[in-house]
Amino acid sequence: MGEFLRVHALNLLCYGAMVGLFALIEWVRPVEKQSPRAFVFNLSLFSLLYLGLSGYYYEMARLHHYVEEFRQVRFGLSNFVGRDLSTVGLIGRFIVFILAADFIKYWMHRAMHRVPLLWRFHRAHHSDRHVNASTNLREQWAGALYGDLVFTVISAPLFGVLSLPVPLTAAYIAYGFFAHANLRLPLGPLTPIIVGPHYHRIHHSRLAHHTNVNFASFFPVFDILFGTYYAPAPDEFPPTGLVGEQHTSLWGIQLLPFQGAAIPITLAAPGAVDKDPSAGQSAKGLIY
Repeated sequence: MGEFLRVHALNLLCYGAMVGLFALIEWVRPVEKQSPRAFVFNLSLFSLLYLGLSGYYYEMARLHHYVEEFRQVRFGLSNFVGRDLSTVGLIGRFIVFILAADFIKYWMHRAMHRVPLLWRFHRAHHSDRHVNASTNLREQWAGALYGDLVFTVISAPLFGVLSLPVPLTAAYIAYGFFAHANLRLPLGPLTPIIVGPHYHRIHHSRLAHHTNVNFASFFPVFDILFGTYYAPAPDEFPPTGLVGEQHTSLWGIQLLPFQGAAIPITLAAPGAVDKDPSAGQSAKGLIY
């Protein structure tokens, strides 16, 4: 238990450091100027959640241990990604794991936008009108439990426990912050290859023609394959958040799973517009 609490506290500090680092990076070339309060709220929300769910995370750590033992004893399987591999083998397996994880999370993410109950879990994340790196941490308890539990139930039996060197662990964690960053950073020809802040901002857009696109976390190939890919124009940086909905209470946001909410509309035709008067951008990108 003592070791778990040490790692648990260290993880919280690492997440806070990530937010601070990306806040400095965003200052260089932001999409929009933002108040520090946007970062403080999301980090406070995450800290409250992370500490409040400590018991759950402790039990999940024990579950991972049992799954690891079961795979080894019953099937003779070691962890798919482990530090005992060669450098080339480790990187190769890590890429395979990321692809598989992105495929799993892609469908989990789509489900949250299609199933009314799951949308209640997810809308807190999408309610941020000032998307930045800290938005990566913006969840309430039900969304956090759904995302962690479902992914673990699917991935742990397949891959075991993820055991990575510090640099790969840091890169894996940092990517979510990078994808949500308030950065004016079009990736040009890399847009259909890797997810960047420009690509993911479209997913958080509150314009109607951006609804239900760009679900992938790492590789847009899954959006391309399953018809949810939207290639943003180089200067397309839409307003974010949910139309007519904003949440600024750390406690009130925890009640969203108990409140009814309409799920996002299905993919609109190019040229559809948002009725929110504050959302004045027009369709510029391409839907595939």
